Amino acid sequence: VRVRDHEAVEELPMGQQIQVDWGEITVKNQGKKPVKLYFITFVLSNSRYKYVEWLDRPFTTRDTIRCHEKAFQFFGGIPKEIVYDQDHLITVSENAGDIILTGEFQAYKQERGFRIYLCRK
Repeated sequence: VRVRDHEAVEELPMGQQIQVDWGEITVKNQGKKPVKLYFITFVLSNSRYKYVEWLDRPFTTRDTIRCHEKAFQFFGGIPKEIVYDQDHLITVSENAGDIILTGEFQAYKQERGFRIYLCRK
């Protein structure tokens, strides 16, 4: 049995942090056939206010960046820090504790100026 480590996060000021995660779910369409849907969620750490986008196909890094922009527009700004699980859409690998981001996401992070906190695998 594998137990997932987690811990409570202390109360953070508004605008400090947002948490981002991806997921998938299988639902039945109108014809009762199973269909897989994919989503990305953004949750403000202070207020727990949420933004979600859905796709009928797996996300790409470009989709991920587009969704970040729409979430920032929805929330009215860019947080100082974004927390992610390690995901292949934004990370290439972990090298002795250093996280290597995909080229496209690294350029986006630098352009927008937010910090990243990646949860360990």
